[in-house]
Amino acid sequence: MVRLERQHRSRDTKVHCPKFPRGKDEGWFLSLGSVESGELLALKRVPPTRTSRNCQQLTFFTPKKTGRTILTLYIMSDCYLGLDQQYDLYLDVIPVSLSSQVNTELKDLDFSSCSDDSPSKW
Repeated sequence: MVRLERQHRSRDTKVHCPKFPRGKDEGWFLSLGSVESGELLALKRVPPTRTSRNCQQLTFFTPKKTGRTILTLYIMSDCYLGLDQQYDLYLDVIPVSLSSQVNTELKDLDFSSCSDDSPSKW
């Protein structure tokens, strides 16, 4: 679950780009990958929202190799320069078992911080 939050609560999503042929709204790309293997695991385009908070869910397959792995989450703007961010995520991959399925843990997550998205919309 990735939560994007706007610092200044402007409701206008238009950006200043004079060389673009028509009006442009801000947007974001979320990408998740492994630098070690050079593999892209998830990619999602996040459209602009008029609220100050936006929660997005990335779905991906974990690496087949068990043990500790480092995945990198990139948050990239499609219109602003210098706002891209990069986060390392440390995962412990465990062997497959019925009790470790991801969908069984969705009911335990706290979605109260996301005002405009709820699990039923995914």
